[in-house]
Amino acid sequence: MAVKRHPVAVAIAGDPLSRVPLDTELVERLRGTYEIVRGHDLRLAEVFYARLFSVAPHLRAMFPSDLKAQSAKLIAALDAVVRNFQDPHANIAALSDLGRRHAGYGVKPEHYQIVIDLLIESMREIGGAAIPESRLSEWRSALRLISDQMIAAASTR
Repeated sequence: MAVKRHPVAVAIAGDPLSRVPLDTELVERLRGTYEIVRGHDLRLAEVFYARLFSVAPHLRAMFPSDLKAQSAKLIAALDAVVRNFQDPHANIAALSDLGRRHAGYGVKPEHYQIVIDLLIESMREIGGAAIPESRLSEWRSALRLISDQMIAAASTR
């Protein structure tokens, strides 16, 4: 089996990773899974925020009282990541900016694991049997890489 690069892994010119081809099959699986939950409009964000504030009510103060705009922002950010899977450099710029902004809102590195877990649970709830656990596991890995990039950018603020 040939080694392939994760669509969220950024390869810097000259880095050996830059010679590793992108895993286009993984790109398609991640996109396919996202399309299932995205087909429910903002439902992913609604379920996610309900879970977040249930599990971590102390984080509620970081968000506006009306979550419609916030839900749209979350979905727009995920849309952009998925759209740019085949261009990880475009994602790193956006994720770096997002990480710095989130640090300014008070987001701490330990919050990211909560978000990953709850986004996966929300995807599972919305997608149901249409999304196998293996696909959720792939998304968990992608979200971990996304979080790592955001945390790294926040630490350079």
